[in-house]
Amino acid sequence: RHFLHEHPAGATSWTHPVIAQLRARHGVGAVVAHQCEFGLKTHAEGGGWASAMKPTRFMSSSPAVLEALARRCQGGHVHAPLLGGTRARDAAVYPPALCKAIAQGAAEQFRRDHALNAVRPAAPAEVLCGPARGRTKNEKDELATWATKEVYDEITGAVLPPDLVQQARAEEVKFMLDWGVWERAPIADCWRETGRAPIGSKWVDVNKGDASTPLIRSRFVVKEIATYKSDDFFAATPPLEAFRLLLSLAASDPDDIKIEVLDARKAHLHAFADRVVFTQLPPEVAAPGFCARLVRCLYGTRDAPKRWEAFLAEQLVALGFVKGRASPCCFFHAALGVRCIVHGDDFVLSGLAAALDTVKAGMHERFLLKELGRLGGSPGELRELRVLNRVIRWTPAGLRYEADPRHAEILVRGVAGAERALSAPGTHSKDFEDPSEPELPDSVARMFRSFAARANYLAMDRPDLSQATKELCRRMSAPRASDLQALLRVARYLVGAPRVVYAYPWQRTLVLRAFSDSDFAGCVASRLSTSGGAALLGTHLLKHWASTQRKITLSSGEAELGAVVKGFSEVLGLQSVARDLGVELKPEVHADSSAAIGICNRCGMGKVRHIAVAQLWVQDVVRSKACRLFKVLGTENPADLMTKPLPRAEIDAHLGRLGLSRATGRAETAPRADAAVDTTLADRLARQRSAR
Repeated sequence: RHFLHEHPAGATSWTHPVIAQLRARHGVGAVVAHQCEFGLKTHAEGGGWASAMKPTRFMSSSPAVLEALARRCQGGHVHAPLLGGTRARDAAVYPPALCKAIAQGAAEQFRRDHALNAVRPAAPAEVLCGPARGRTKNEKDELATWATKEVYDEITGAVLPPDLVQQARAEEVKFMLDWGVWERAPIADCWRETGRAPIGSKWVDVNKGDASTPLIRSRFVVKEIATYKSDDFFAATPPLEAFRLLLSLAASDPDDIKIEVLDARKAHLHAFADRVVFTQLPPEVAAPGFCARLVRCLYGTRDAPKRWEAFLAEQLVALGFVKGRASPCCFFHAALGVRCIVHGDDFVLSGLAAALDTVKAGMHERFLLKELGRLGGSPGELRELRVLNRVIRWTPAGLRYEADPRHAEILVRGVAGAERALSAPGTHSKDFEDPSEPELPDSVARMFRSFAARANYLAMDRPDLSQATKELCRRMSAPRASDLQALLRVARYLVGAPRVVYAYPWQRTLVLRAFSDSDFAGCVASRLSTSGGAALLGTHLLKHWASTQRKITLSSGEAELGAVVKGFSEVLGLQSVARDLGVELKPEVHADSSAAIGICNRCGMGKVRHIAVAQLWVQDVVRSKACRLFKVLGTENPADLMTKPLPRAEIDAHLGRLGLSRATGRAETAPRADAAVDTTLADRLARQRSAR
């Protein structure tokens, strides 16, 4: 006998101890199905019917039934929400195709059980599970039509050129076959060794260029879903400030230091698998009744990033590098004076030209590499290149760094539309808080979250956006109309300030300075304060931050102390990363609060008994002179930019103190945003303004 249980995929009942215990039993599995793939329909907003996704988790002891139900949305249609009216009631009825899939799965399971109870074959040549994956009966016909279907960019959703996609996929399949990424195995072996069907797989196609110069990359990935958390699969990534520190150290060195960028092709495939994984074969080489047993790690397997990280670290150490302790993605070669940061499959190195050539030759023997270019001022070297989609430029005066401009373009087109520019992005907290305002409709709230998250990502390279985007993200859970206006303000600010460029002039200082400030009780609803700050190496900005303090402070001095402690934490962390890169820096913290400085210079709480004792570790750091603390005038403290909304003149003044400036035009190598940007939100805001 077998059972089948279903409930919405996001229901809390799946975490109930009894259900969790049942799912953990041997022979019990679970899959998530999107019912739109089975024809589920509901009433649309404008009338008529539209597809309803309704993610549903099915749990069963029947593998065949789970195979029949494991169907995810393939796109190509719009989903209608199940809120309002009779939509939820309509969706409570199983669509006929879902009932048919359950019946087909049950029949297939009956066939398998009957075959097992009769004569057990050694290795069945074919497993009949065609209907479970929605395949056509004739495999050759399916493969013939596969390449002619429209293929969409996994990130932007834009239609990709079919000939370039076919070429990229063919190259990937050939490479995987040449490298022996898998061994072909009967599906029966998978069931015997794992008790489950092979893990699903799919193609992921992305245009890493833009519409004018497409650069199609296709990856065959395993759909191993993270159904549980485990540190066994953890893989580190370097902080963005580590990359900026690498650039700053290159601009602070008296020698002619170059920046080299290498890309590891097929990165995860370099590492060998250390556990048994079966997955579906690519459609181009699939055969009935067979699957793939992985020999090497494949994209999408949960341990692939960790295995790749271990492999590259082993190879770099063999070349003479020392792996960092604070960030295991930072490496330093003391003998050659070469620094290296690894972000995923990208290697960014700095050093003298001859040393880089030596390291690069050794890396070519161990990795399949693509040389993206060398930045420098000598003949044959690039004056501008992209790293992590940031634009890096060499000039006679020093290095320049700026954010990926596509994020600002998408925010402007998707939110601001044709609106005029504003001089400042910030909105005061009192303009947010109106309890009488209703929450935004679900569809609008989703777009708000998407654009707010994009603005927050852009703010990693834009100090002038930090405070404004921090406030937007605080309201992601239940956005209201005032929050939408705050997002519009950020987008309209970007209309007039699309570019901010970091200047890293040639310098000879290695003093690491952090500036800290706070906005006491700046949130009128919660009375929480904001900590802001920036860390610089000489005149080079390495990092900035804006964060809401977790506890209510009783005085401005206490709020400033929290900001100073945050500054100490950040600057000591940067000191550790610099040590990983072979440099010992002298950290300093600058604050404009005499009260906070006084608390840090004394021993113990004194009369300020309401402060948290956990913050007093900074007293030991100051007393030991491991990090020195200085006073800065409030009008000259650039951290003020990250704590509260400011007018345009003060924003520009603080940007200048941080070594940043606005720019017009466009960088030569900067990519362009795709033409297809969702303007639904901009159109909605335009209609609201015209209706006033």
